[in-house]
Amino acid sequence: MRVTCPHCGSKAIITSRENVADNVSELYCSCSNTKECGATFVASLAFKHYLNPPRGDAAQLAAALLSNLPREKQLELIGL
Repeated sequence: MRVTCPHCGSKAIITSRENVADNVSELYCSCSNTKECGATFVASLAFKHYLNPPRGDAAQLAAALLSNLPREKQLELIGL
C-alpha cells in the first residue's frame, strides 16, 4: 500500500497506527519531502468488503445451500 501526502503528492511514511474499531485504523503519516513540505497527517484505513470471499467461507456456503436441496437435485448438481 502506498500513502501519498495530500498536500504535495510525495510518498509518505507511516510512522504509527492506531486501531479505532474492528477493521478500521488511523495511520499517522509523515511526508518524505522534508525540504519542501514536511507535513504530518492522519489517514484512515478501513476494510470495506470482499471481492471474492475466503475459500473456506465459499465452501461452507455451498455446502449449506446443497444440504437444503432434495437428494436428486444434489446429485444432479455435482454431476452424478
